[in-house]
Amino acid sequence: MVDTNARVADIGSDHAYLPVELIEDKRIDYAIAGEVAPGPMSRSKADIDKFGLSEKIDVRLGDGLAVINSADKIDTVVIAGMGGILICDILTRATKEQLSNVNTLILQPNIGEPLVRHWLVDNGFEIVDENILEDEHHDYEIIKANRTKNSKILTDAQYLMGPVLMERRSADFLKKWQRKLGGYKKAIDNMQHAKKIDNDKINKMQQYIKYVEEIL
Repeated sequence: MVDTNARVADIGSDHAYLPVELIEDKRIDYAIAGEVAPGPMSRSKADIDKFGLSEKIDVRLGDGLAVINSADKIDTVVIAGMGGILICDILTRATKEQLSNVNTLILQPNIGEPLVRHWLVDNGFEIVDENILEDEHHDYEIIKANRTKNSKILTDAQYLMGPVLMERRSADFLKKWQRKLGGYKKAIDNMQHAKKIDNDKINKMQQYIKYVEEIL
């Protein structure tokens, strides 16, 4: 999802595998690999040196987007492999200077995808691409968004399931939501037999079931 010739900051880079791959593929020629702890940073640096890419990938220690400054002219930020709450927190704490040149966000939350979609829409970004893949019994959703002056409000179903994913209806998407549908129904059954019945939660879950059944 990274555009050709983008200037990328990979936040929480984890061995800098993504920047290395992008440069080896000649997709980009500069990236920042950001790490919040010295241990992962030194591992990233060692891997980058091993590939001979220390002049093209700048490894920096810092919290979230604090590794970026306006002189870097970073236009694409990748945050992958974290929970949705943490991704939203990292983006919310970013300063105007850190985001000044950023037009594209590529986010891969391990959980809490609807929260990430809400943050994007609420902060002037439009979701332009999404993908989903299943690996080792876990679903991974990837969301690409571009800065826009006219944020398009999504429906509750689109926040939940992803506007692009809903249109594409890939095999992994259908598998995920068939499984989730069964989970929602089981959860409602359990809640209805609880000593204290949470009707608000049951109603919300029933709404989710309606959305999913319509799409499936």
